[in-house]
Amino acid sequence: MSNNERESAIAMMLARRAYLYRLLHVVFGGRPSGDVVSPLFGEETLATFAYVRDTLSQDEYADLAARPVGTTGRSLAACVDEAIACIERAGREAADPTLADSFVEGLRTDYDQLFQVPGDRYVHLWESPYTGQESMVFQESTLDVRAYYHAAGFKLQAEKRFPDDHIAAMMDYLGCMGQRAYEAFADGCDDEVLQTLATQRRFAERHVLNWVDLFADKVVEQDVRGYYAAFALGMAAFVRLDDEMVGRLEKELAGE
Repeated sequence: MSNNERESAIAMMLARRAYLYRLLHVVFGGRPSGDVVSPLFGEETLATFAYVRDTLSQDEYADLAARPVGTTGRSLAACVDEAIACIERAGREAADPTLADSFVEGLRTDYDQLFQVPGDRYVHLWESPYTGQESMVFQESTLDVRAYYHAAGFKLQAEKRFPDDHIAAMMDYLGCMGQRAYEAFADGCDDEVLQTLATQRRFAERHVLNWVDLFADKVVEQDVRGYYAAFALGMAAFVRLDDEMVGRLEKELAGE
C-alpha cells in the first residue's frame, strides 16, 4: 500500500467512525421526527455499516467478528448484518409514501415504550443502573463521565438534571472526539490524533464497553418490532471493533 493509499484508508476510517457515533447519538437521543428518519435509514448510514461489516470480514479481525454479543448468541458480524438488513428494510418503508407516516409513528411509539415510559418494556439508557449496585442514576460513574466531558470542553445543556452517562450523550461525545481526530489527521497533527484517540479509547473502555452488551440484551428482549434492537446490536458490535481499530491505529501512528 502506498503512503497516499494508507493516508486515505486512515482518513476513511476516522470519518466513518465519527459519523457512526453521531448517528447512534440521534438513534438513542429522543423520539424520531420525520426529517430525522430518512437520514437514519439512508445511503450514508448503510455505507457506514457496510464499512464496519467489511472490516470485520478481514482475516485480521476474524476472532473479533466471531465474538458473541451479550447473551443473544449473535456474533459481532451477525449483529452488523442484522443492522444492515434492518436499515435496508426500514429505508424502503420510510421512502414509501403510503407507509412513511405510519412507520415514523411506529418508531416514536417504540421509543416511548422502550426508553421513555416506565413499564414492562422499559429499558434504561444510562450506564449507572447496569454497573452500579442499584438501578439508580447519578452514581459515582456519572461524575467520572462528566470529568471526561469537561476535559474536552463538552458539556450537557441539562447537566445536573440529565444523567451524563446517558448512552446518547456518550455517543455524542465520542462523535465529537472522533471528528476532532479526523480533522487533526487531515491537518497532519499526528500527536493530536494520538492524544484524542487515546482519550476516546480510555473513555469507551471505562464507560461504554462495560455495559453496552447488557443494554443490547435488554433492547433485544423488549423491542417487539426490532428496529431499536438492530441498532443496539450494531452499536455493541461497532464499539468493540472500534476499540480494536483504534488500538491498532495508535500503534501505527506511533511507529510501533
